Parts: sequence; structure tokens; C-alpha cells
Amino acid sequence: MESWSSRVRADPTALVGRPASALLELLDEVDEAAARRPSPLLVDVPSDRPLQVIGDSHGDWPAVSAALGFARRGPVPDRFLGLGDYIGRATWSEPDPATLPNGSVWNAAYLLAWNAVAPDEVILLRGNHEASRQIPVPAPTLLRELRRAYLRTEALALYDRLMGALERLPLAARTEGGVFCAHGGIPPRALYDASRWRADDLALLEGLLWSDPELDYRDRHVGHPYSSAELKEFLAAVGCRVMIKGHAPGHSGRAIFEGRLLTIHTSDLFADFGEGGVLMAEIPRRTRVERAEEIALRVWAGGSWQPRPVRASANGAASASALSSLSDAPLPEASPGR
Repeated sequence: MESWSSRVRADPTALVGRPASALLELLDEVDEAAARRPSPLLVDVPSDRPLQVIGDSHGDWPAVSAALGFARRGPVPDRFLGLGDYIGRATWSEPDPATLPNGSVWNAAYLLAWNAVAPDEVILLRGNHEASRQIPVPAPTLLRELRRAYLRTEALALYDRLMGALERLPLAARTEGGVFCAHGGIPPRALYDASRWRADDLALLEGLLWSDPELDYRDRHVGHPYSSAELKEFLAAVGCRVMIKGHAPGHSGRAIFEGRLLTIHTSDLFADFGEGGVLMAEIPRRTRVERAEEIALRVWAGGSWQPRPVRASANGAASASALSSLSDAPLPEASPGR
């Protein structure tokens, strides 16, 4: 009989309506793959092929599956990298979206199934939502979504298993061509040397998963704002020139900090931010990437990935009113689950 991991790779919704045992079987395969090959904290990615990068997806599995399908379209697939925040669908303004019910569960299962079978091809980094049991992420919604999809007596055990798998993901990646990838920002200066990184270092987690460029910084009471000069210094320390991140959506799809920093998101939750929310970035196959404008940007529109140039953004902060609707502030209580 075909494994659940195989079924989910073919169809992100294969687990919908299935018993908890199906998700547990998939997670068993994920755990076995991780035991055979533990992930490093910093992944070094060859530049012999293009690398397709997605940002925060927050349960938007249609966008994610379209992006992964694009990356794997040829006889020699492009590599694929996720910047984290695969879970946590709800927002302050829309605590229980009518679209994509339980999207976090299927999105995470789909990506983990691919990463388990092709870890060199489908690389998944952690976001702050994948670290919600380690650093303070208000009102994570994954458990609520699991309770909508499964019996309440099963949901907590499934939550523990799924979060355990997500917490093993790497913190960052760098390409041979000099592009650094992380969910949010850069670590404190004392940790610019990646050889000193430790999995239990909360300062490292806060820096990489929670920090924002100073143009988009809001007081989240965790992480820290970083400047263009700090980013340049850090990138030099890790042998890179450009960074791609997700997290703060204010400049999504736009290059800031003299072309050194590009932010992308891959979810319809961010449709009104920057250059639009369902974006994918292609790091080209080349020996060196010097500026974010050398990265190909695509937007999901009309059922296909349409090219869009990376534009430099004026160095003005995104409006606080626009950002507030997607803040990581506490959410209202959920409506009764299905």
C-alpha cells in the first residue's frame, strides 16, 4: 500500500478527513528520515542549479504546492527553500479565516513529507512560528487547527509530534553564490561566527527568527532592529552579499539596504503588502550574487508564476496601521471547532 508520505507529496489535501493514524504514519517517516540525517543549523546550498525560495505561507498550501510544482517542473528540478512560518493561519483581523480551513496542518505535512524524501532538494528553514515553544510567539493557532480536524483527545499528541518535527528544521541557509537566507534577521554581533551557533541559544533564535530591519521594526518585545551597516557586517562574516527573508511584510517583494535585503511572502494573507503576497524568488545559478536586483521575482497570478522585477524601495518604514492587522499580537478566542 502506498505510504501516506507518498500520498501527501502528490496531494497536500490527502490527509483531509482521514484519521489521526494517517498523520502519525507520515510523521513516523519524517522522524525516521531526520534520525538518519540530522539537519545542521546552517545549511550550505550549492549554486549549480537555480534555487526557488518561498516566504511566509501560513497554511496557504495552494500557493506552496504551486511553488514547489514550479521548482520541480523540469527533468532536473530546481532546488526549493522555505523561509519558515508554514503554520499559523489566523491573524488579528481574521482570527478564523473561512478559506483554507486547517491549512497549517496540511501545509506543514506536505512540506515535511517532501523534505523527508528529498532533503537536498526541498530545504525547510524554521520561522518564529515553528519555534513557538522556545521563544514567545503569541497565540499560535496550530493546536486550534488540529482540534478542528481531529478529536480533542488526539489533537494534543499530534501537536507535540508535528511541532517536534518542525523544531528540528535548520535556522538558516547560505548559497554558494553568496545569498544568506533566514526567516527574520541576523544574530547578535557576538554570534556572527556561525561556528559558535548552538541549537539551544535563545539569543540566536531571536536574532534569526524574530528580528526585523529597522525600517520595519515594531516593538515585539523579542528580537531587535538591525541597520544596513549591521547587515553588511554580518553578511561579510558569513561570506555572503545578499539576504532573503520573510517575517515583517512591509517591504515584501522590494529590495532595501542598498540592494542587500529582499523580503518575500507566499500567502494570500499578504496580498496588500509591498509587491503583493504570493511571491517566489529565484536565486540564479551563478558564481556570485551581488545585489537583490539580480534575483528573479515571480508573483502567482492567473494560475501561473508571472515575472516581476525586484524594485528598490524608498527607505521609508511601512505604515503602522497596515502592519497592525498582521501583528503577532494575541488573537481573540476561536469560534467552536468543527
